Amino acid sequence: MHHFINRYTVTGDVEEFRRLLGRLSAYMRAQPGFAAHRLYRSARDERVFVEVAVWNDPVAHRAALAGEGFQVPVSELRKHATADPAPFELLSEYTAPRP
Repeated sequence: MHHFINRYTVTGDVEEFRRLLGRLSAYMRAQPGFAAHRLYRSARDERVFVEVAVWNDPVAHRAALAGEGFQVPVSELRKHATADPAPFELLSEYTAPRP
């Protein structure tokens, strides 16, 4: 699995950022190799978001990044936020059993 984490700091309009990120996320979810997505907003600063995406492999992720469905909205998104994207390796995972 390929884990990709992106930290956004919104510098422009938060609602426009969320709209564009939603458009971008919808495109990514529809791509081959997409496995999961989570979006978090900081409880301390409403302008900070963390996005976690999981792909079957890095090749599928790179192919999605190359598509026009990614390039157009991400260029608009950059007008409203800075991003710190990077791939990560999952070292451990635990989910507590549900009662």
